Formats: sequence, structure tokens, C-alpha cells
Amino acid sequence: MDKLVRKIEIPLARKVIEKTGLYIVKENDLDRLADVATDAYLDYPLHNWFTKGRYDKTASKLIMQISLKTMIKDAVIYADSEEMNGFAVWLPFGFTGSKTLPFLFSGGLKLIFHSGLGIIGRLLTYETYAMNLKKEFTDHYDWYLYNLSVKKDAQGKGIASKLLRPMLGFCDDEKMVAYLETNKESNVSLYKHYGFELKKEELIPKTTVTHYAMVRIPQD
Repeated sequence: MDKLVRKIEIPLARKVIEKTGLYIVKENDLDRLADVATDAYLDYPLHNWFTKGRYDKTASKLIMQISLKTMIKDAVIYADSEEMNGFAVWLPFGFTGSKTLPFLFSGGLKLIFHSGLGIIGRLLTYETYAMNLKKEFTDHYDWYLYNLSVKKDAQGKGIASKLLRPMLGFCDDEKMVAYLETNKESNVSLYKHYGFELKKEELIPKTTVTHYAMVRIPQD
């Protein structure tokens, strides 16, 4: 039943997004999106922890490339335009984390060669923690804002709003909860502006990185 609902919801969401003039990302766009995310995550605490406290641009880009490649078929991924100043990744209900083989064959081996096996352990530790926490605050049917990235030189120009509003409107129409997490305190007020409530703030176990879990209930 869940697979059937996802097969309906994903194309429906993509159609709604496309009608607003936003750009539905294609597989050959993913490297450009990874560049956008790498620029946006320059001072992001979680990515610094993945790479032992220092920002590693190559590792960060590989992480994003792998994530996007393994998710594109089962996610709603779109950009502000073909220029790709910013993009959003929404995952439908049922997402439980990365699968090992797709991860390895989508660039995981290259990441290991670049950063060592330790980075895989840190990625898995975080994903397990994040997925378990998400279960505390979402019901069975929800949309998960996995990523929202805007290039540094394009921030403050309304791109985040342009990316968020259509999908949140879709969640309202479908009566579905929206969920996200962030690791920057400054992002919390941004998401509150769009109706998200902070549900939990805590340090990720065995790190100095603060995790903010946020939920938005459907609005009339």
C-alpha cells in the first residue's frame, strides 16, 4: 500500500512544483547541485564533523553527489531555475536511510579512498541517529526536507522562500506533516517563519554538533 501511495505522491508533487516554474532536476544536473551544496555548507557544523573538524570541500562534494544519485528516482528534487542558485530535496514517507550497495556504487568507494573508512562510520552513525529521532515526531505519512541549499552569493534574495512555499502548500493540500533537521541555530528562526516548530534540540551523541529537529503540521 505504501509503495502505491508513494508512486502517486511523488509524480503529483513533481507536477505541482513544475507548475510554479521551478526546475525539476535531471540526473545530468546532479554534479552542479553538489557544487551548490558544497558552497552552501562551507561553515556547516555537521559536515565539519564528518571530516574530523575541518571542512574538506572534496569530501563534502562527494557526500552530496552520492546522496543525490541514490535518491533522485525516489525523491522530489528541484532548483530555483536552470541556473541552479539553490535547490531542495524532499523525501516521501518510507525513507529509512541509505542502502549500502547503491551508496558504494554511487561514489562511496571514492569517498573511502579520499577520506578513509572512518568517514563512512561517521555518516552511518549520524544517519541512524537522525532516522531514529525522526520517528519520534512524524506520523506514517510525511514529507522530509532532506536538503535545502542556496549558494552563498545568492542567499538573502528570496530563493529559500521560492523553494519552500510550493512544497509546503502541497503538504497542506495533502494533509501531510513536513519534517526537517538542521545543525545551525540561525536556521531555526528561518524555518519557524514557514510554520515549523522546534521539537528537539540536543547534541548528537559523541559529538559537539547540535541537532535541531523541526516539524510542520498541515495548515488550512
